[in-house]
Parts: sequence; structure tokens; C-alpha cells
Amino acid sequence: GAGPTVSSRLSALGAAAFLDSKHDAHDAHLARLPAAGTAPAIDPLVTFHAPACAVMRARLARATNHDGDVVVVPELRAVYVDNVKAASEAIRSTLADRFHASWSSDLGQYAHPIRGRPARTTTSYLTPDMIANYTFFTFVRDPNTRFRSSYAQAMCRERCTLCTARGGDGTTVFTPTLPEMAAFLTGRLAQFYRDLTLSGARADEMSVQDAWVDEHFESQMLRLSGATAAGSPVPIHFIGRVENFEHDWGALMDHLGVADPQQRRAPPQTEHGCDIPARGAIVRRQQATPVTTQEKVAVTSLYRDDFACLGYPQPHV
Repeated sequence: GAGPTVSSRLSALGAAAFLDSKHDAHDAHLARLPAAGTAPAIDPLVTFHAPACAVMRARLARATNHDGDVVVVPELRAVYVDNVKAASEAIRSTLADRFHASWSSDLGQYAHPIRGRPARTTTSYLTPDMIANYTFFTFVRDPNTRFRSSYAQAMCRERCTLCTARGGDGTTVFTPTLPEMAAFLTGRLAQFYRDLTLSGARADEMSVQDAWVDEHFESQMLRLSGATAAGSPVPIHFIGRVENFEHDWGALMDHLGVADPQQRRAPPQTEHGCDIPARGAIVRRQQATPVTTQEKVAVTSLYRDDFACLGYPQPHV
């Protein structure tokens, strides 16, 4: 018979009942929900810390052993949990410029006998003191708009995984369309999570990033479930929304006790160029197309955990 769909991975993670109830409630109150790209009024910490979402994060951390990227900010006794395509580059640049913090900083706690110090600071290298006493924060984004932004950056990278040369001379660039990318991701993730669900292990050496094809497509709940050295997901104490960026950045600065007006300014938005102009032209044409029902269904399936645990409305199909 047919294998589990991508969205069924959540039932394997013990969250099915919660997600079904959230889905039913969403359908009943769809008319009152904000449009895509508009931040819901509810604090995302409310849904993020719901019991079923806490269970999901714990099981994601254990099952995938995801080692998430973080920036430790000693001056603020804080840790930024990196969430790609949610103003992450702007936030990292600001933390470096104003608070002298970078994910490449050597904080002195790296002593792995084989791997040594990682190129980026990750969740498994956080010390017990940091986990217990630092404020962990992040920013999230509506999955509806984030998917297209993820597509643009993934396709425009020099090391684009699915962009291959075609033609006899090997110079013709192939760039997957949005529908092709959505279909590939759906099948790829179904295989990855089916292996984990049915056997408790991967059938091959496919990594989490391989399953998602490119880190920029990874679900936000996966990005925010990086495992510590003890195997538990990192704590999260503050979640801002990209849709309310300036306001929520100010709230974060209040939370961290930052009084200097220059340090409190919201990070300037960063725009990514395209490494290969031919791909950029294709990406721009794809982004100009209307969102299809197929894309809405794919986004709902791929990011159902984000919709449920971050409080964003699923697209109406």
C-alpha cells in the first residue's frame, strides 16, 4: 500500500490528536484568521509551548539528532537560535556589529577530541550554564511566504542541489520550477520520515538536510528543535515575528535590558542576489506566478507543524 504522507510524520511524533483539533478549529474560524503574510495577534510562544508541540520538539531532537545553528551573545547572556528565511542574516549581522557575537566565535568550550571546533556554533556545543541561564530567542515567519523565499535562495546558490546542466555542451542550466520543487520535497520527506517511523532508523545515509534538499527549505519547528549535548531540544524564551519585525525587535531589546538607542534599532533587511543570472531570471518568473492549489496543498503538508505550533493560518484551498 501507499506509504505515509509527509504530514503523517507528526502523528508518528505523538501530535496527531492535537493537530487534527487545530485543523478543525482552523476550518471553522477561517474567515476570522489573518491573511497570509500577516502576523496573528496571539503570541507564538503560546502555541509553541503547547504540550503536543513540546512532545514534537523532543522527539524531533531525538529522532533526527538535529544540531541547530546558534549565535551565543555573552554581552546579553542570550542565545539566538538561527531560523533561516526569517531575517536570520540581518539578525546575525546585527549581533556581530553591535554585540560582538558570531556563530564562528570561539567561546572556549570546544574540546571534541576528533571533530574539534565546528565552523559554526551549534546547539550540541552549548554549555550547561548557557542552557540554564541564558535567554534563548528567535524569529519566525509565515510558512506561506517563507516557502517562496526559500525557493529563491536555494535555487540561486552556486551549490544548488537540483540545478543541473543539460544539453550536449553541458552549459544549459536547469532550474526546477516551484511545482517541481514542491513535488520533489514532498516525496523526499515522505521517504525520510517513513524510514524513521517504521524502523526507528534511516534506511540509508540520508541526513536531515539531504531530506529537505537545502537547509533553507527546512521547517521552522525543526530549526528550533536543535538537540543539546544531552539530547533535548534547546529552550526558547522569546519568539518574534518577521511580520512585526520592528515592534518585536524592540520587545526583545526590552526583554534583554538593552537601553542604548543605537543598539536597539531593528536590523536592516537583507536582500539576496542570485549567484547565477540565468537562474535568477527563472526564479523571478516563478515568483511572479500566482500561488496554485497544488502549491498550497504542498506547503500545508510540508509545514503543518509550523502552522500548528507557530500560530499561522493554513492557506485556504
